[in-house]
Amino acid sequence: MSHYLDDIDRQIIKLLQKDGRMPFLAIANELGLAEGTIRRRVARLIEEKTLQIVGVTDPLKVGMHTVAIVGMKVERSQIENITNALKNMSEVRYVALATGNYDLIIEIVVRSNDELLTFLIGKLGDIPGILNTGTSLVLKVAKQNFTWGPEE
Repeated sequence: MSHYLDDIDRQIIKLLQKDGRMPFLAIANELGLAEGTIRRRVARLIEEKTLQIVGVTDPLKVGMHTVAIVGMKVERSQIENITNALKNMSEVRYVALATGNYDLIIEIVVRSNDELLTFLIGKLGDIPGILNTGTSLVLKVAKQNFTWGPEE
């Protein structure tokens, strides 16, 4: 469900994308509004699930040295069950239903190639309905941007 965003909402989101810890008072001063207005709008954006403020870590800097993208062909009748199983696995950071060569695409973050192997053979192997997989190791992230969203 899409929620209506006005120019003020877009400006608030843009500022929080640059610095998720920016104080409401600083946002209010930047936009020429009252702090309470900013506080209420941010609360609404969070409640509507339009905005989520999180701390993002670099996997390599926290000991997670293996990042992989796994594409999966699955039995279409099992896609919801498979998706739910994947969403509950701590190694899985991202789950997407897709078109093209794969029905599902997931991102896996683990400490080592050995853990990746255990995940691929053990955990994925235990999920009924996965027909085949294709795994690509991420060697280096050249760009990661979290500032997409509302247009100006």
